[in-house]
Amino acid sequence: MLSIIATPFGYIMRFIYELVGNYGLSIFLFALLAKLIMLPLNIKSKRSMIDMQRIQPKMLELQKKYGKDRQKYAEKVQELYDNEGISMSAGCLPQLIILPIMLGLYYVIQQPLTYFMQLTADEINAIAETLNYTMSATDYTAQIGLAGVMHQHFDQIAGISDKIMQVDFNFLGINLAATPSFGDFNALWVIPILSALTAFLSSFVSQRLNKKAAGNVQNPQTQSMNGMMYIMVPAMSLYFGFILPAGLGVYWISNNLLMMAQEVILTKLLTRPHKKTQE
Repeated sequence: MLSIIATPFGYIMRFIYELVGNYGLSIFLFALLAKLIMLPLNIKSKRSMIDMQRIQPKMLELQKKYGKDRQKYAEKVQELYDNEGISMSAGCLPQLIILPIMLGLYYVIQQPLTYFMQLTADEINAIAETLNYTMSATDYTAQIGLAGVMHQHFDQIAGISDKIMQVDFNFLGINLAATPSFGDFNALWVIPILSALTAFLSSFVSQRLNKKAAGNVQNPQTQSMNGMMYIMVPAMSLYFGFILPAGLGVYWISNNLLMMAQEVILTKLLTRPHKKTQE
């Protein structure tokens, strides 16, 4: 299923690269286009989230009043949803659709030979054999490494397929096909550090906006979860940024920055009707 999603995105990524001729910029524009494609789903999901945040004070009141009686509490919560015109599935369904799309996008960046260049498995193996490049079946980022080597030895493999592209993975002096290393301090460190920093900022902005939409009222469980997210998401971004090729890190950075912009814009636009109603 993910291959079905990733294949058309691969053609789009290739078109963008042929248009701008810069792999790093192509990743950013690819992430931007993906955000625009998923915007209708994100709007629906965000609207549902804002509605849930808006009724948080009433939810807390119900919890205090009926918290010990789970059945009664569930009935009152459903009654509140009905009165406010809120559907739980309205927020869940878009997320279920967005997830496979995001994984498909990840596949395009992770496997550039399959989806970006549209090479067959036999052609990829022929390239690896010609360049004496060992590809492990358990290394899910091996294609990025091989793609970087292909650029340096393009003349040796150009005849294998007319779909092979001479892709320059250098972006602002950084080789996006290379993987940062904890033991080797160099320019590649910028990628995982920025990935962690933008992940933190994205979580911070999102939580602040959600809290504001709820009238600065949040239950203790939500506050505790938000605190964990501030630490876990950046930490995971930093760790994976050091064990995966820099190209994936650039995609995460781009996605985090675009996510922040999307959160600010959608929150401002979608909360405006509620403010007018309250006035």
